[in-house]
Amino acid sequence: MEVLVFAIVLTLLYLVCGAYHRLFLSPVAQFPGPRLAALTFWYEFWYDVVKRGKYTWKIRELHEKYGPVVRINPYELHISDATFYNNLYVGPSVRKTNKWPWSARMFGTTFAAVGTADHDVHHMRRAALNPFFSRQNMVALQPDISRHVDKLLSRLQEHRGTGRPVNLVDAFTALTADIIGSLAFGQEYGFLDKEQFHPEWHVFMMELSRSTHLMKQFPWLYQLLEVVPRRMVSWVHPLTRRLFALQDDIVEAIDHAKQSQSAETTMKQKSSDGPGQEDHKMRRTTLLSALLSTSHLPDAEKLTPRLLDEALTLLGAGTVTTAWTLSVTCFHVLSNAHVLERLRSELKSLPKSEASNLRPSYTDLAKLPYLNAVIDEGLRLSHGTAHRLPRILPDSSLRFGDWDIPPGTPVSMTQMDVHLDPNIFPCSDSFLPERWLPEGGSEEERRERRKYLAPFGKGSRACVGRELAFVEIVLGIVAIFGDGIGFDGEEGNEGLEMELYETTERDVQVEMDWFNPVPYEGSKGVRVLVR
Repeated sequence: MEVLVFAIVLTLLYLVCGAYHRLFLSPVAQFPGPRLAALTFWYEFWYDVVKRGKYTWKIRELHEKYGPVVRINPYELHISDATFYNNLYVGPSVRKTNKWPWSARMFGTTFAAVGTADHDVHHMRRAALNPFFSRQNMVALQPDISRHVDKLLSRLQEHRGTGRPVNLVDAFTALTADIIGSLAFGQEYGFLDKEQFHPEWHVFMMELSRSTHLMKQFPWLYQLLEVVPRRMVSWVHPLTRRLFALQDDIVEAIDHAKQSQSAETTMKQKSSDGPGQEDHKMRRTTLLSALLSTSHLPDAEKLTPRLLDEALTLLGAGTVTTAWTLSVTCFHVLSNAHVLERLRSELKSLPKSEASNLRPSYTDLAKLPYLNAVIDEGLRLSHGTAHRLPRILPDSSLRFGDWDIPPGTPVSMTQMDVHLDPNIFPCSDSFLPERWLPEGGSEEERRERRKYLAPFGKGSRACVGRELAFVEIVLGIVAIFGDGIGFDGEEGNEGLEMELYETTERDVQVEMDWFNPVPYEGSKGVRVLVR
């Protein structure tokens, strides 16, 4: 009994001392914010886990009460001044930037570049990814990407005149998943061929996204998934069955890539001429094979568990985010007759590629001013992510106004707040492609405005798949609104005529933060009828 009493007293003393330190002795104790948030992570847990992704909006309320810098949990500060965004998210030439391990672990992929906290380790892992996701390589891969875009166009045409609504969110998620599966892993998922574009895949990806808030609070749950028998975990949470199957598929792709690399090395050693040279030229390099052959990574970084983390992260980041952007953009184009008319007028003026007899190339399309203005506005209103992105300066303090933020302090901002700042983007809730064109202001004004367009983040931790997303978005929008412009080189593709079906602006407005932007609960997505 005495031991129990002693343990209780010791626990209470520990809690009191911890609370006193957080409130009065912490390096961020002087910063404004609610005392409960400073005391415990349960404050954030309530809004993000119990209330399902609402802390982002609570933080806005806290800024209205406490000012532009707020302490939002025991260690982290959040800043709401959009003009500070480019001071916080900077490149490696400016300073080292770490991620906060507490937030980086929310995906459970700490071996992936996106989950890496340390600046130098991240730099090494990112350097291995950059060549594959470069603009040059994405342009070279346009035929592969276009093949999937044409499949989407063909499937949408099948719905012409049927009266059956199509959920564009599911359709675009199937598109982006098929593309990343093919390019990264050499796998053909075939979601575009499945009934209703296999909506179960989007549901699965969003459920994983929603779980990140819980996993951030309790990271040991990820470890539990690895220790407890799969059958038992699947019985407790059926979602994990799909996750385990996905992991197995990727591990199989990694093993296949390793075997192919080993066979290629053996063949080269046997013949100075390199037998199979023609096959080598014809074979497309996947991301996995590129990572296995890169000199940027030591052998320890090419082990299957690390590559699995990298692959899972890229699959998640490379599907629903781009699909959401495409869906938001299509909604606004279909909702604004003058935007639709002007976009189609510009696309009708497209010449065929000078290099071939095929349809316009991505390089040609990237030069079209109104198309790019439409896409920029779609990127702005889709936001990229809804969650704040904490960064740590390990070696120096950070000055914000009159505040001196100590080294090692997690500091975050939210892209959505920047994109909706009316001081930077007048009528910020409205879809106005003209804001990116000469009629939207002087060149200097537009250049200044563009500094705050950050759907892919900025700085050394910006999204590595930015160029792939651009190609997918450009080709996708042109296929939908280009009056028969396909990319397979075949004549006679009929253009799509679509109208929104039981879809309102609220279906593309972000009301929940599951790291990915999510509309109100119960939204059925962006649905259209193909006429």
